[in-house]
Amino acid sequence: EIGVRLVGSEMCIRDSFSNDLFFKYLLSRDTLESIKLRKFIVKSVTHLDCQQMIVKNPEINQNTVLAKNIILDICAVDEKGRIIDIEMQMAGNSNSESTRFQFYGARLLVEQIDTGEKYHQLRPVYQIIFINEDDDRLIKDYAFRDDQGELEKENLNYRYFIKMKHIDKIIKEKGIEGLNDLERLCYLFIKNEYTAIMKEREEDIVEMVIKMYDKFRSNEPIWSLANQLALAKLRTCLLYTSPSPRDGLLS
Repeated sequence: EIGVRLVGSEMCIRDSFSNDLFFKYLLSRDTLESIKLRKFIVKSVTHLDCQQMIVKNPEINQNTVLAKNIILDICAVDEKGRIIDIEMQMAGNSNSESTRFQFYGARLLVEQIDTGEKYHQLRPVYQIIFINEDDDRLIKDYAFRDDQGELEKENLNYRYFIKMKHIDKIIKEKGIEGLNDLERLCYLFIKNEYTAIMKEREEDIVEMVIKMYDKFRSNEPIWSLANQLALAKLRTCLLYTSPSPRDGLLS
C-alpha cells in the first residue's frame, strides 16, 4: 500500500502548480517573470503599487527545504521598507495554522528593530496567503479595527487570505471566460489545469507560470529536491494517520 501511495505522491507533484517548493521558486527568482508575478500578486491583493521588491530569503537548498516544519514563504521588502510575505498553504486553515499565521506576522514586525531602537522605524507587514479553502469571497483581509470597522491609526499588521476554492462559485456567477487574471491564477493553482483559461496575449500571467514550471521541472537538482520533500510529507502523513496495531480490536 505504501508503494502505491508513493507513486501517487510523485504523480501529484508532477502536475501540481500549487507545490510549495515550486511556489517558492516561482516568486523568489531575480528574473523578469518572477519580478512581474510578485508585483502583480501584491498589487492585485493589497493594492500596493510596489516599484521594487527585494526578496530576503531567495535560497533553495536541501538542508533548508527538508528541515522539519519549514515554511517555504517568500519574504520581500519594497522601496518603502514595507515587509511583504507570500506563501502557499494547501493544508487549509486549521487552528494551529491560524495561530502560526498570526505569530509569523508578529515576528516579522518584531524582527525589524533591536532593543533601544525607535518604534517609528517599524514598517507595516503584509501577509498574503493562498489557501485551500472556500469562503463568501475570494480575498478575505484582516487588520486591527475598532467595533465600527475603522482601521487603527498606524496599523502595522495586514493579513490577506486568498480562498482559492471560491473560484468555483465565481465561475458559476460569470463563467470561466470572465475570470480576471488573479482568478485565473487561483484556478491554475487549485485545479492544476490551464487549457480553459489560456489567453492569446503577450506577457500573460498564467503563461508565465506555466513556462516557469517547465523550467522548474527541467532543473534536476530542484526537481529532485521537490520529490524528496513530497516523500517526506507523505511519510509524516502516514505517521499521523496509520492505525495502531490494536485499532479496531475489542479488548
